[in-house]
Amino acid sequence: MFKKVSELFKDRFNKTKKRIYQKNIRLFSRIIEKYPNNAIAYSIRGTARRNLGDYHGTIEDYNKAIELYPNAKTYHSRGVAKCNLGDYRGAIEDYNKAIELYPDFADAFEYRGEAKEYLGNFEGAILDYNKAIELSPNDVQAYYKRGGAKYKLKDYQAAVFDYNKAIGLNSNFADAFDNRGVAKGGLEDHKGAIQDYNKAIELNPNFADAYFNRAISKDKLGNDQDAIQDYNKAIALNPGYSDAYFNRGITRDKLGEYSSAILDYNKTIELNQDDAKPYRTRGIAKGKIGDFEGAIQDYNKAIELNPNDPDTFYNRGIAKYNLGDYHGTIQEYNKAIGLNPNYANAYGNRGAAKGSLGDYEGEIQDYNKAIELNPNNAKAYYNRGIAKYSVGDKTGACHDWSKAGELGLTEAYDNINNFCK
Repeated sequence: MFKKVSELFKDRFNKTKKRIYQKNIRLFSRIIEKYPNNAIAYSIRGTARRNLGDYHGTIEDYNKAIELYPNAKTYHSRGVAKCNLGDYRGAIEDYNKAIELYPDFADAFEYRGEAKEYLGNFEGAILDYNKAIELSPNDVQAYYKRGGAKYKLKDYQAAVFDYNKAIGLNSNFADAFDNRGVAKGGLEDHKGAIQDYNKAIELNPNFADAYFNRAISKDKLGNDQDAIQDYNKAIALNPGYSDAYFNRGITRDKLGEYSSAILDYNKTIELNQDDAKPYRTRGIAKGKIGDFEGAIQDYNKAIELNPNDPDTFYNRGIAKYNLGDYHGTIQEYNKAIGLNPNYANAYGNRGAAKGSLGDYEGEIQDYNKAIELNPNNAKAYYNRGIAKYSVGDKTGACHDWSKAGELGLTEAYDNINNFCK
């Protein structure tokens, strides 16, 4: 009952604000009609339009306001509107002008940093956030944003420091707790991360991202069932949360719940048909229930969407091998190796396919390469031993089986007992 009343109040409040902005637009339109050189009227009407999401109209009004009275605040406001339209370079030009007119304009540095971040210039963004903090040491958002930029540079410890500062300035900042949890996850401190997600959820019980991120940390700690519950909650709060469906599918797959995992991948694909990953993972799950033809169809689609992923060719090779198409299998591993020449498992599996065609010398060469790339690959030693035995190299075979046993593949000792005595 309380939730319904709260939502009703929020809806009425938003409608009231909308009416106020619309009233301001009408009022200042009349003022502009009477006083066409009134820069302040254009600026206020532009702000009202921005609050209603009319960013093109906003920019038109700010253009006129700047033409009549160039000033730092209006350049900054126009930069914000340009950012909202995705024109980050144009926004940076406006923030530059605002800073030129007012060198101590902390907000202009902060927002310029944000625009640079959108363009992938994280180092430049951090420099701007530094200046914003120097000018305004209690700017919570500047610390928060700088933490995000540092996280993207994988400087997780520095990111945690900035989120600590943001939380110190605002102990009810749910997003800062959530992001600090993500940064702690980057440091593999998943227990600490979960504590932060708990706090974020306490502050905002409808925080879908916090449930999603907590699920990831629980998954990392092996708490798979708890992770699924958090993914369920994230999906309940945001039914279009494709990443939550995808991750829940991965966790269900890990638990051996392949049919349920496939349903999650289906939903992920329904929500995002242009992402290759759920096709590939659905293909893997189909392979685990013996549907290799269905798996290949999914791998085909994944490759259509992303032809440069060696893992998908590798997985399609496994499906073809299980269908007895050894020539086709070799072709898939050739492609995987072409994309990743250091793909040890692809060499090993290609070797197995060659062996199935009776090409034992080619098989041995591939196992040699697999072992060169991964000297601890017990399965490669074991299979190379079989291939060597097939060409009459009993000594080499027994040596390889011995090495496989040393690496933990105990079934290799059975071969030693049966064929090396």
